[in-house]
Amino acid sequence: MRIKGKTAWWFWLVYGGATGMTLYGLIFSREDIWALVLGMVTIQAVFLPIMLRNYVMIEDGKLTVYFGFGKESIPIEEIVEVRRTCDPIASSAASLDRLVIKSRRQEVMCSVCEKDQLFQVLLKCNPNIKIN
Repeated sequence: MRIKGKTAWWFWLVYGGATGMTLYGLIFSREDIWALVLGMVTIQAVFLPIMLRNYVMIEDGKLTVYFGFGKESIPIEEIVEVRRTCDPIASSAASLDRLVIKSRRQEVMCSVCEKDQLFQVLLKCNPNIKIN
């Protein structure tokens, strides 16, 4: 099962603003053209993978968070707690409406559009998970 990741409005605003400013510079400025091209390529290389590859996959007893070029997996039977947070620390989420998924060995942060659906699937696979 695949659950779509959440991308906040401010993330889209930052992406659109950075792309728009760089595009404006490319169209109307003849100075530092290569710096602007490099800037545009960098912006697209950072933001597009995050927006296009942002989801949680649950299959074969594992929860896998896909975010940009990154991927983290946790066996569902090892998950002990899932809690909501707005913690702004760096994580695999393009929104501040996040979930912390704790297992015995690791902790993963993500943001999904359908939290209740994720909770139901996780509890079906492991009824011992504490949901806060």
